[in-house]
Amino acid sequence: MSLRVGLVRWLRVLVTIAGLAIAAVLGAKVLVLALEPRLTFLPVRDLPIDPGRLGLPFEEAVIQAGGGVTLHGWFIPGRGGPSRDARTRLTILYLHGNAENIASCLPVAPLLYERGDNLLLLDYRGYGRSGGSPSEVGIALDGEAALRYLRSRPDVDPRGIVVWGRSIGSTVAVALAAADRGLAGVILESSFTSVRDLLRAGGHRLLALMARLGSYRFDQARLMANVTAPLLVIHGTRDEVVPFSLGRSLYDLAPGRKEFVAIEGGGHNDLLALHGGELRDAVWRFLGRLQVATPGPDSVRPGTSPPG
Repeated sequence: MSLRVGLVRWLRVLVTIAGLAIAAVLGAKVLVLALEPRLTFLPVRDLPIDPGRLGLPFEEAVIQAGGGVTLHGWFIPGRGGPSRDARTRLTILYLHGNAENIASCLPVAPLLYERGDNLLLLDYRGYGRSGGSPSEVGIALDGEAALRYLRSRPDVDPRGIVVWGRSIGSTVAVALAAADRGLAGVILESSFTSVRDLLRAGGHRLLALMARLGSYRFDQARLMANVTAPLLVIHGTRDEVVPFSLGRSLYDLAPGRKEFVAIEGGGHNDLLALHGGELRDAVWRFLGRLQVATPGPDSVRPGTSPPG
């Protein structure tokens, strides 16, 4: 009888411990899910400058996205204006990084305007003048909405749209390219394979553990096999936020025509400011090839990293 009583007591103890463990995990998961958007996204609201301050023509873009969110952006027509045939120019959808908005990434505009390409600078939900709050799913919906907006414009050739994603914007660009075979090209700047890889590579063990309980994946590695549009990947060799190896690994997973440009000494936030000539040359070369639609194998240029 005493043996049975002892077994019952031990069983109760085990059940109690298991229940406490499950409660602790569930509590931690709820906490991580609540904190996840705040730990991941760093929205910047202020727009202290607009394209007009740089002498560029532009119009305000108001875009309706999923979930009833209204997005804001700037559409900057390429040099030549309406007199230039839309079929002779490309249109770039620029998807900025995390602690940025369309004003802080505005210096990229003259680079594309000079070439004669249209440009849409988009603020995700929660950034700049866009409504809503950011999330992994939300910013992906924002990218889809921006693409629909561009294709609805009579001055944009729907076959000539290129998505350019920088840092966290590269996650939106990859998602768009994986789901849409109608893109003319994809540019990824300072990109990474997944959020878990990024946290592990950065030595953020606690955040990596928390990410296992969260919902965000930003798993570009999983999507990359479906990206068939011509691809340009640009990464600084001294990127202090996203290790160079992650950008290279993502590039290696791409199945189609592609080029990898390694900017020697480049960091995460200084490629345009300190290495603008190299960045400009890489982008112009890539866009020029899209216009002539020259087929070919992986491209390796002097000063760039070869495939494999």
